[in-house]
Amino acid sequence: MANLTPKNLYIGNDSASNVYTLSSNSGSYAIVKNINICNTGGSTIICNVHVIPSSGSAGSNNKILSNYVVASGETISYDASLVMNAGSSLYVSANVTTATYVISGVEYIA
Repeated sequence: MANLTPKNLYIGNDSASNVYTLSSNSGSYAIVKNINICNTGGSTIICNVHVIPSSGSAGSNNKILSNYVVASGETISYDASLVMNAGSSLYVSANVTTATYVISGVEYIA
């Protein structure tokens, strides 16, 4: 049986960046279980989250949250069961840097 490690895949705020990259070891995978986005600023934010395959780039074909609106002072919680394959990454973007992300799940490194 695989040894899955529960972990926070990313905690922080960023306006556009790869925030987590899974090992490229063959057979490695991660499962994203929850994405929290907290708007700590005074205006509405618009967020995007992508799961990018190895050697890929952020685009409309790999968005898992698209133009997600979070009002000032609000926090959203998005429950998921997204499998990431070896070498893939999480990319977040927002129109401002007041979006704080907490992305959690489990990871298996082969």
